[in-house]
Amino acid sequence: MSEFKKEDYPPGFWRWAGSPLNFLGIPAWLFLLYLFWFRFPAMNTIYIVTGIIAVFRLLKAFGWGVTELLTRLARLARGKSLSGRPWWYRRYTDGE
Repeated sequence: MSEFKKEDYPPGFWRWAGSPLNFLGIPAWLFLLYLFWFRFPAMNTIYIVTGIIAVFRLLKAFGWGVTELLTRLARLARGKSLSGRPWWYRRYTDGE
């Protein structure tokens, strides 16, 4: 067994260690949908799963990845106005 030395690795070697795993721009966890096919082994199921993955790949080509979609969904769920003060402070000081 060889020894690992610090000199063997270039600077910044671990920089991309936490980057998300993807294949051709498709998040790797989407391929877990193919495991769903083994539960219901019909060709229609594999076509649907492949279609879902193709749609996410197409969205990623336009800059709308899964992360961006979830961020946008959370923003829509929160609403447009965000206040930095709690409701009880606004009620008792501003008269809302």
